[in-house]
Amino acid sequence: LSPEPDLSSISILYPAIKIIMNDKPVTVSLPSETMKTSEEDTASSQSPVQIAVIGCGWWSQGWHLPHLSNNAPQIKIAAVVDPTLAPISTLSSSPLLSLAELSEKYDCPCFSSVSELLSSPLGPKLDGAIVVTSHASHFDVGMSLLNEGINRRQMAGSEVYRPLHILMEKPMTTNVNEARMLWETSAKKYPEASFIINHTASYRPQTRVARQIVASNELGKIRHITASMTGPLIWLFDDAKNHSWVSKTPWKTGIESSSGEESVAADGKAPMTGNGFAWGQIAHVLAWIYAVLGVGGDDSDDIAIPTKVYCTMSHAPKTGADISLAAVITCHDGVTFSLAGTALLPGSQYSSKPVGKHIKVELFGENGSLMYGGDDKIPESGRLELRKTAVGKAEDGRLSFPCSNHDWTECLGDMASELKDGFYFEDGEQKGLGPGSMAAFLEACRASSSAFAHSKHLPTSAIDDSLIGLRTVQVIDAMYRSSSSGSVESICQ
Repeated sequence: LSPEPDLSSISILYPAIKIIMNDKPVTVSLPSETMKTSEEDTASSQSPVQIAVIGCGWWSQGWHLPHLSNNAPQIKIAAVVDPTLAPISTLSSSPLLSLAELSEKYDCPCFSSVSELLSSPLGPKLDGAIVVTSHASHFDVGMSLLNEGINRRQMAGSEVYRPLHILMEKPMTTNVNEARMLWETSAKKYPEASFIINHTASYRPQTRVARQIVASNELGKIRHITASMTGPLIWLFDDAKNHSWVSKTPWKTGIESSSGEESVAADGKAPMTGNGFAWGQIAHVLAWIYAVLGVGGDDSDDIAIPTKVYCTMSHAPKTGADISLAAVITCHDGVTFSLAGTALLPGSQYSSKPVGKHIKVELFGENGSLMYGGDDKIPESGRLELRKTAVGKAEDGRLSFPCSNHDWTECLGDMASELKDGFYFEDGEQKGLGPGSMAAFLEACRASSSAFAHSKHLPTSAIDDSLIGLRTVQVIDAMYRSSSSGSVESICQ
């Protein structure tokens, strides 16, 4: 996506905004829909949850919008937002739909900027927003949405109000200061709304099992972490047409100059330290690791808070984007942490015999180890493996498979029925209702929308992985700085 246009050039692309209000019934032009509240067994007349989708590119049109549509009638796509009338993508094998076509397909208005959406009559009625814009634009969009939610709360005073939940594509941003501001605002200033990063692997039931094993101290004190991720993605990172994936100034049009240097933008925004495989892919693995370790912001309890990074990278010959990396991460509690990855795996995810990403994560503690790895296109290629230390006993080092030999109903609740003994990492399925991150986001929207409509107390969100997003950005930022300087770099706090 290009940067949002100047306010003076903004226009509403859909002439009439007519919606169903959650707080009282009104006559509208959109189709009427019904949904059950969480406390009623019979259907009652209630408007659907209103979701805006910000960014209408390849991923949005191929995944988020269809997933939301499949969740109807409880969920309504309330608006689509994009500064481009006709979005394009180098990653799509067929032309993307224009905003006018998306408006017709999903029966919703379309806007050319977030500010225009929020200032419209529809803005105050939104229950949630999905951010599917370029990585470097996440901060501006996210802060606009967070401030909208905070303003709603201030305007409501002591009255019940409708919070605004956010599902943001990964990485949270590509700048540590921006990531910290998003985390502080969402977690400290606006904690009643969910701020979810679309790390789909972190919302798998297998991840919840791994987290429970670590949290219950079955491994003892964690001492070492090693992780790797390889993917058949050289086509993505060595093609200058894939501007947002390879350029150091993805918010600008065009590609690098012949000298390979990209100048400071007219608005004073400096180029990124780097762009490529680390921002585009390694974020998935780091987020999974910190989801399993658990984060709470308390330095006395959190495991493997990063403090320093040393990293080497190799780069694509045509674009200069990083395509391979090897990093050593120093942690505050003495945990040793190695991380590696490359885009050079042969094959393709989209061939008749798809080759998936190969991921492997190993956690070693004083009382045992936990391992998870495989090809994310082949569930049978791996499974969660646990080994316990029992010196001098027959069970010392014995391999077990916790997803298949334990009842996790108490831990997982309804999700227990989805638990399978195999390797399930990223969830890129285009069919169905969407990944676990989408489900968590929509559930938060449903709960608060129902509470608002019935003047109930708003539920406190238990889903907020903005700190995981921050940790991920901190590590990747230091990796790029270390690769550039050739030295150990401290984590930016």
